[in-house]
This record gives sequence, C-alpha cells and structure tokens, in this order.
Amino acid sequence: MPPSETTADPVISPSVTCDRTECDSVPWQRFVRETVETLLPSAVRMIGAGFQFLSTVMVARSLGDGPSATFFFWTSVLMTSGPIATYGLEQLALRSVPRLERDGDRAVSAFIAQLRGLSLAVSLLLGLAWMIYAIATEPAPGGFRLWHLIPLFAQGAIALTLINGESLKALSRPVLASLFGHVIPVGIFCLLAALFARHSNSIALLSLYTGSFILGAILARFAPGGNFQDRFLLWPDRKTLLGLLVEGFPLCCVSLFGALGFIVPLAICETSHPGADISHLTAAFRVSILFIVLSSAIHGVFAPALSRSAELAAPFFPVMRVYGRSISISLLALGLPLAGGILFPAELMAVFGEEFRDGADSLRWLLIIQLLSLVMGPVPHLLLMTGHTRFLARIGIVKFALVTLLSVILIPRCGVMGMVIAMGIAFVGEGLVGLAYAIGKLHHDTTASENGL
Repeated sequence: MPPSETTADPVISPSVTCDRTECDSVPWQRFVRETVETLLPSAVRMIGAGFQFLSTVMVARSLGDGPSATFFFWTSVLMTSGPIATYGLEQLALRSVPRLERDGDRAVSAFIAQLRGLSLAVSLLLGLAWMIYAIATEPAPGGFRLWHLIPLFAQGAIALTLINGESLKALSRPVLASLFGHVIPVGIFCLLAALFARHSNSIALLSLYTGSFILGAILARFAPGGNFQDRFLLWPDRKTLLGLLVEGFPLCCVSLFGALGFIVPLAICETSHPGADISHLTAAFRVSILFIVLSSAIHGVFAPALSRSAELAAPFFPVMRVYGRSISISLLALGLPLAGGILFPAELMAVFGEEFRDGADSLRWLLIIQLLSLVMGPVPHLLLMTGHTRFLARIGIVKFALVTLLSVILIPRCGVMGMVIAMGIAFVGEGLVGLAYAIGKLHHDTTASENGL
C-alpha cells in the first residue's frame, strides 16, 4: 500500500517494511536498505544496457563506420523522438498513477489503457512525418522505398514500450518496469543482431530493431501485476481526451523541444559531414545514453515518493530529502564507471572498432556532462513531480533555441564536437535554472504553509 499522504518522509517503495522509528534512528541502515532496493531495478536495467551496448558493438564491427551510419542515425532519432510520440503521457502516468491507486486496479488499468490509445495515435502521426523525411532525403535517384515504412511502425512500438515501462514504475514495480520497458526489446534485438548482423545491411537491421520493439510492446500485456490483460488499448471519451490533451501538452512540449535539441544538431551534422563522422558521434552518444538509462532507472524509483511528498502541506524538506537520496545513490552507483570513461574514452570507443577511436573527444565531454547531471540530480523529475510542467516546457523551448543557435555557429567551426559543446552548455544551463526554480517554489510553499497562508 502507498504511504499515507500525511507521512512527512515517505519511503521509497512498498517493499520497505521496517519500523519508521527504528529506521530513522539508524540513518546508515536506512541508506543501505534504500540503496539496495533502488539499485535492484537499476541492476536489471543494466542488463538491458549491456544488451544495447553489445548489439551496438556487433552492428558497428559487422558493418563498419560508414555503412552503419543509416542504422545509427535512424535508431538514435526514433529513440530520441519516442517521448514526443507518447505526447509526454508516460510522464503523466508516472505522476498520476500513484495517486489513482486509491481508486482501485480497474481505474488504474483503464487510465493506462487510455494513455496507450492516445500515444499510439500520436506516434503514428509522428512516424508518418519521419517516413516523409526519409523519402525526401533518399539519395539519388530518390523516390519511395519499402524501408521508408519502418519509422512508421518503429515509432508506435517505441511509444507503447515507454508507456508500459513508466506505468509499471508508477505501480511501484520498478524491476518489471525495467524488464518490459527496456530489457526485453533490446535483448531480443541483441539476439537477432548476434544471429544476422554479419549477413545484413543497415536497413535489414533497422527492420529487426523495429520488430524487437513491436514484440516487446505486445509481451508487456502479460506483465505480472500490471493489470494489462483486460484493458491494453482504450480510446478516451471526449471529456477524458480533452483533459489528457490539455494536461499532456506541456509534457509533450518538454519532450518535443528536448528531442529537437538532439535531432536538429544531428541533422545538421548529417548533411555536412561524412557518414563515418556520424557513426563515431552517434556511437559516443550511445555510450553516454547508457548512463542516462541507468540514472533514469535510479531516479524513476524515487518519482512516486517525490509525487506524494509534493502533496504535503509543507513539502520542501520531504521532497528535498527524497531528492538528495536520489543524487547520493546515483553517484554511488555510476560515479566510478563515469570517471573511468572520462579518463579512458579512446579505449572505450575502440570496442566498436579501431576506426571509432576518432570519437574519443566527443565521448569524454558527453560523459563529463553526464557527471554534472548526476551532481545536479533529476531536475526534470523534480519539476514534473512537483507540478511545474509548464515551467519545464518553457525552459525546454529556451534550451532548444540555444542548442540550435550554438550548433549553427559551432558545427561549421568545430565539426561534430560543436554539437557536443552546444548541447553541453544548454543542458547544464537548463539544469541549474530548473533546480533553482523548483527549490524557490518549494521553499515558498513551505513558508506559506507554516505561516498559515
């Protein structure tokens, strides 16, 4: 059962069964307990990250840095635009489902099924846009190719997978969330890549990648405890649809401009640099994304507790205690691997093949950015769970504008490193501004509550 709304210091998950007084009297025991419980789903997610990394290595070594560019470009674009395809509803699930649990399983199941229905419709529209882009950028002689349909199906499958994962996480089942939201689809593709990568090209592997996510989304229907069997897809009624569109819009803007902040600079690089440079850059991004995936798995465990803490009359200290534990545990788990990658980026990139060593500088700076992210903590989670999604959307727009401007200036002068520098400046700036805003609002609400205002 979720903790009471009046609890001043909510526990991280329902599995914490120790007496609160006893836990509070021995903080180190509490920290160890929470560390183990938090890292368990992260360990499962790490298995998926391992599958993802291994499949990337197999593709890179089988195809080489030039011929693999199409695969790396499209998988990077489709995964980055996944949160746009969900209309940000996976974040709405993470925030709202813990509060809906009091209404029973059927209410939760119906709500999640409606999120899936709407996100599938949005993802098909976005997939259609990517299909048109693929046709428009097809090299001479141009024209439609059968593979141009792949983004249409891949975007829908990725969107459903994201909804499934975040819904299970919101139901306080973080291990299953990692399993069905990440490990199963990437594990299937890793197996297929092991079997067929040497005998395939980028388009064939992109097809296998899409099929893996379609199968992963379908298998989530049978997730234990997910209550997905009866109601997997529902189209919302008119009132609910309007409510989801209104509430999801700022979340979609956050996802949209966050994704564009990666896609637009990458598109600039793709049109102005050789395919090998794009392969090196996207391979470096894939390594850094491993740390994003793992840190997100850790931070996501704390999201329900942040949401419940934000509902308290005096939220500042309860929210910041949960936030601080999230930072501590993520640094404990990922600090040393990040340091190793920063110190030895060329050796890490050589795993993809000797020709990928040219991406070492990009990787080093991407990992430095990830380390700064861990120190600042999950700022988007903090703003989202405390109800400041519109501000998150606003700074996302500013971030996108800054990334685009800096990319236009820096990429012609610094090459692909210009994209990394542009994204780093915008990312750190967004985090600092968002954190300051959230702290200020929480402190104001707590002070007003204590003064009886």
